[in-house]
Amino acid sequence: MAQTAFTLALSLFSGGSAAVSSHSSPPSPVVSSSYFSPPFTFLRLPPTISSFPVTLLFVVNVREALEYNFEAMFQVPVQLRAKPANRKKLPDRYLLIATSGGLNQQRTGIIDAVVAAYILNATLVIPRLDQQSYWKDTSCFAEIFDVNWFISYLSRDVEIIKELPPKGGKAWIPRTIRVPRKCDPTCYETRVLPVLNRTQAVELTKFDYRLSNRLDTELQKLRCRVNYHALRFTDPILKMGKLLVERMKMKAKYFIALHLRFEPDMLAFSGCYYGGGDKERAELGAIRKRWKTLHASNPEKVRRNGKCPLTPEEVGLILRALGFGSDVHIYVASGDVYGGEESLAPLKGLFPNFHSKQTIATKEELAQFSSFSGRMAALDYIVCDETDVFVANNNGNMARMLAGRRRYFGHKPTIRPNARKLYKLFLDRNNMTWEEFSSRVRTYQIGFMGEPNEMKPGKGEFHENPDSCLCQARGIETIEEKNRKDAVEMSDEYQSIEDPDWIDVDYLYKIEEFMSD
Repeated sequence: MAQTAFTLALSLFSGGSAAVSSHSSPPSPVVSSSYFSPPFTFLRLPPTISSFPVTLLFVVNVREALEYNFEAMFQVPVQLRAKPANRKKLPDRYLLIATSGGLNQQRTGIIDAVVAAYILNATLVIPRLDQQSYWKDTSCFAEIFDVNWFISYLSRDVEIIKELPPKGGKAWIPRTIRVPRKCDPTCYETRVLPVLNRTQAVELTKFDYRLSNRLDTELQKLRCRVNYHALRFTDPILKMGKLLVERMKMKAKYFIALHLRFEPDMLAFSGCYYGGGDKERAELGAIRKRWKTLHASNPEKVRRNGKCPLTPEEVGLILRALGFGSDVHIYVASGDVYGGEESLAPLKGLFPNFHSKQTIATKEELAQFSSFSGRMAALDYIVCDETDVFVANNNGNMARMLAGRRRYFGHKPTIRPNARKLYKLFLDRNNMTWEEFSSRVRTYQIGFMGEPNEMKPGKGEFHENPDSCLCQARGIETIEEKNRKDAVEMSDEYQSIEDPDWIDVDYLYKIEEFMSD
């Protein structure tokens, strides 16, 4: 029912006129920031409409009747637990994992660690979180996730312990290995298992996307059990996250959550240029030097291939073009945005009801989280999952993880930018009317609006499209095949360069090839 309703809504929405209501008041000009782009004053916005586009309201109302409550989403009751695999474990064989990157990148490593332990018949030691990345978060696993729930929930799949036991009464150092990316079960059996049998303890380092995207159905279902059921945030994070959601819903029945990945490290790594002149080049260039093996960037080529995160202004324009009125409340999940208030000003001009953790919670309430990027990201994760419509300015880890979760737990819309097409549109935006601009945005975004069937089974990254764990139903075909192909390809390619902390030597060649002319 939810899929059919969403398909019908999207087909109506893609017609264009349904998203805009008539209004007697004159349209208002777009606010622009001279820091990132020339003034964009003569494109006229549609009249202010009431909150959400009427067709997305229809989708949200259908979803409300089916959606899990907060506790069911994050504290899965016994009757909803997925069927376990047969537990596999060899005596005295221990697998340790060192994750990499930010919270959502590390989440992928934790999920795949459980599957790797299952493949190797090993006991899994609770994964070690990355405390050396850009964010310098000192949190351990148990400070972000409910470790006892994690161990208990997966006890019929894999034996999990909190720490490596001593050997002969003494602490021992496991053998470290870095497996290739997309290593399949055979790869683990040939590269890791012989070492594990010989040394009894192996630690897999920089463990992110080190397991094949495509596995057999039972292993994919194990991934879903870990991701959607076993990985539960700690009670303090859940409590604070629930409070943030409640405060947003007190402000508006419907609200948008925007993951705005526009921090300096992301922009520096991407090699994109946003019009800030020598100051921007110097600042981002200095940050980029921490990845010593990266070539000089080709900003034009990177943007042309849809690899640059959209600016706050660009995201705001897209949402207005899609029919979201200026009275919509928007929750922005982000770190320290590059350019600060100057770069946020256009977005706030388009959506004055602008909120974040810091604006809807007190410093005292956030004190136990604010010094830890992973815990702050967990709060954003909860709000973004609970929102009526989730929007991302990139196709990165958080966007993919949440898109998959929102598919798995009763479908909710996730809007991703069709950056390749939008790149050309923004280049030419000063040469067209607002009506033409918004019409093209709606056309280009077909296939990127989070419609249930926009990605075929087996396509894209599994955490974004967990098709092995979903009941399949045929809906009305409304997605143009070209746009569908673009969406899948963009999802696949973003795994290559999305997150700065993925870099290692055996992976740089793909990036070098991409960056070079």
